[in-house]
Amino acid sequence: MGVREDIRWLRDNKDRAGVFATIARRAPCGMREIKAHLNFSDWWPAKCHVEDLISHDLVAESEGKYRLTEAGKKAFESLKTVLDLSSV
Repeated sequence: MGVREDIRWLRDNKDRAGVFATIARRAPCGMREIKAHLNFSDWWPAKCHVEDLISHDLVAESEGKYRLTEAGKKAFESLKTVLDLSSV
């Protein structure tokens, strides 16, 4: 996927985009922090979204902590620009 497709994919699901933004802003962060920050009542939704993000090469895991990959960083910067423009 390219950056444009990544942005569309992220914006298709509000919770997935929230997990992505949480990791981008708080990395490295663990599942507990993601779950707490997004007020998920259970850890399962956070885990599913993180696995999706990993499978799309936007997030990487190391020692139980998550951070953006280079592709994830590009998508995050572009997403911030898109959201800034859409608020105008």
